[in-house]
This record gives sequence, C-alpha cells and structure tokens, in this order.
Amino acid sequence: MAINVYEPLKFSTQGINDLATQTSLTVTNGTITVNTVQPKTVSFLGASLSEVEGNGLQWTDGRKSKSLLLKQGDLWSNLNINLAEEQEYRINDTGILSFTTLGSTVTNSNLKTLGTLKSLTVAGNSALGQFVFINSDTNKVGIGTDSPALGLGITENHVNLALGSNKTDVATIGTISNDHLEIVTDNTTRITVRNNGDVQVHGKFIVEDLVIEKSSTLIYRETASSTNYGNGILWANTTRPSAQFIYHAEPDRIWSTESIDLNNGKYFAINNESVLSQDTLGNTVVNSSLTQVGILKDLQVAGDAAVSRTLHTNRISVGHLNLEERDLEIVESFDIIREDQSDFNISDTITIGNSSNPDRAVSLYGQVTVGVANPDPGVALTVAGPVSIENKKFQVGDSVPTTGSYNKGDIVWNANPMPHNFIGWVCIVGGTPGQWLPFGAIAAQ
Repeated sequence: MAINVYEPLKFSTQGINDLATQTSLTVTNGTITVNTVQPKTVSFLGASLSEVEGNGLQWTDGRKSKSLLLKQGDLWSNLNINLAEEQEYRINDTGILSFTTLGSTVTNSNLKTLGTLKSLTVAGNSALGQFVFINSDTNKVGIGTDSPALGLGITENHVNLALGSNKTDVATIGTISNDHLEIVTDNTTRITVRNNGDVQVHGKFIVEDLVIEKSSTLIYRETASSTNYGNGILWANTTRPSAQFIYHAEPDRIWSTESIDLNNGKYFAINNESVLSQDTLGNTVVNSSLTQVGILKDLQVAGDAAVSRTLHTNRISVGHLNLEERDLEIVESFDIIREDQSDFNISDTITIGNSSNPDRAVSLYGQVTVGVANPDPGVALTVAGPVSIENKKFQVGDSVPTTGSYNKGDIVWNANPMPHNFIGWVCIVGGTPGQWLPFGAIAAQ
C-alpha cells in the first residue's frame, strides 16, 4: 500500500494505533510505504473525546493548512469534499445527495430558489410571492387576498372578484364587493352588470329563445354616443331579407317591413279610439283621399255631388240655408246641434258652445284676433282693447286711470316704460276710478 504525500503528514497525540505492528515503514521523497500494517483503522487515542479534539489529518506547506479534524464532536474540514460523479453522500447507509438527486429522506429545507419543476405537491397551506394564497383547509385559492369568499378569489383595485359555488348545483362568478361587473372581449366592454341589478349590453344582443317570466318593459335607453333610432326587433334570416319592426326618424315613427295582421275582432286604435277595424272606419276619421267607395246607405255632402251620374249645380238651398259657389248664406239664424243642444249659433250674435254644457272644450288652432285685421304673425292671440280674465281687467295706458269703474286687482300696463319708471299700476281699492299703486320698478340703464 502506498500513500502519496505532497504536504508533510502530521500525527497528533499518541500517533497511529498499532503502528509498531508494521512489517516495514519506508518514507521516500514524501511517500510513505507501509507493508502489513494491522489494524487497518487509523485511531487517535485518548481518555475522552475532548483529549482527541482537533486530531485528524492536516496538509500544510508551512503557511496555509488544509485539515480534516474532529471538532466539537463532528468531523470538520476546510476542504471541499469532491466525490466522483457516480458516488453520493450517505447517512445511515441511505443516499441523501447525489450528483443529480436529493434523497427522499430529506423532507425539510430553507430553499429560496428552485429550478424548473416538473411537478409540485404541497401538503398544507402555501403562499406564492405573498399575493397568491392557497388554503388546504378550505380548499380555496386567493389572489391578492388570503380570505377568498369562494373557491377562487381575486382582489384588485379594492374590487373582490369570486369564482366558485355557494349553493348546490349552482356555479357563481362575480363581485362580492358592492361593485359593477364588466365582461370584456378584445379589451372592450361588451356587457356591464351594475351593482343595482341592471344589465347593459354594449352591442347586439342575439338569443335563440328569450323567455321573460316577470312582467317588464323592454327599454332602449339613449346614451351620449347613440340614439334610439334603428332600435327595435329584427328577425334575421339567411335565405331572405330580415324582417324588422324598428324605430325610425324624420318623422319619428315605428316602421315595419312586414304586414301587421291582427286577430279577428281586433282593431287599430289611436288614443284608445278605434280608427280601423275589419269592417269599419272609425268615427274620428273625418278626412280621406278615397277615390272609390262601395254602396252607401247615407250620404251628406257639402258642395257639388254626383250620385249615380254626374250632377253639378251652382246653388243648393235647404230651408234657411243657401249654398252658392263659395258662400254659405244664413237666413235669420243658423245652428249646429249635437244631442239636441246648439254648439254653434249665428243670429244677431255668434255663439260658440252651450251655456248649459260649459265643460265641453272648444279648441282653436291658428292665430286668434279680436278687432285686429292684420295681427303680428308671431303672436297667437291679438286683442285690440282691454281684456278681462276671471273678472280682472287688463288694459294699456300712460298713467293711472282717472275715469271709469275698476275693481281691486285690475291692472293697467305702462304703454311707455322707461328707466326709473314702473311696468304698470294695479288697483288696490275698487271704485271710480279706485285707488292705484305702481308695481314692477324698472332699473336704470
């Protein structure tokens, strides 16, 4: 057996046990040759381990040393232990570290960095990067939260998003906090579910079958960037043009590409009045451009008429009423009667309405004038003189009246308003002419 020594070999304390049993010991040029040395174990003898503390092998060049020593009950070395690639470190005859593998008995570590793992199994709770929390007790995962409400919880920008199930046979996804939920594609919001329950679809809403169990109204709501024009119902078809029932503009109207077919006994109505049924034109329809009618049971015609054959006449007389060209001549008086009551009368005066039925409305369309031949086109009512509204007289003047009878509350409007003057005068005590005070001070220019 040969031991090659490149630094002096030092034996401490009592030396090598049984070294005297060698057959021969030869030292030549740093090489120790031992022939037939018994026992084969190198021992450092002492009454206790403390007496052999620090003993072992030491390699030195007189300046630096490399050692393999007993220190505090452990084998200590300031050398790297470099095994051959096929060898391994063992404890109790069990491999704990080889060139490529950490032994299966090594179950604890303080590793902070790992390579790329093929698989990872964790028994118990875990945290990744202090923002992903896995709770094995509740089987929940939190991102940005360590207390997710459902199986997966994400907290970001103070919004709590949850995915999981909180009741049998039902999956749940949405916000747990009082926040809106947006469904996004192509980085564009497509559906918004607001925290009050409203659902807004940004785009077309296409369904194969729509069932509304609760009675409600379909609402199209205008936004800052869109109007309701073009909204409605569209029945798409791949073999022919789509059927539409939508809202159009100019003028605003509901427009349909298809015929509107009502059930038998139903009718078209305006303001809850039938205007057209299967066999009747409504009573409110008084104008038409009909060029052909069927056989009439009754006919009243104002103007020329042709019955069965062409018949023209320049004058028609019925009682005290004469119709000639464009003139209607009244003899003595003329009444328009409805339900045995006169609603219009021409005699010495012209009366519209009936004093016994004051609740009947009288509607006038266009400009109304009293005593004025050429009214201002921008004024709906023109009166050439004082007017009375609920027994309160209104007139125009340059000053407080000095003659005439007036009641409390009557007003004279200033015909010539100027700075530091008043808009008008109001009667505060009735009389002839009564007591008056100005009102509506006009500021200086």
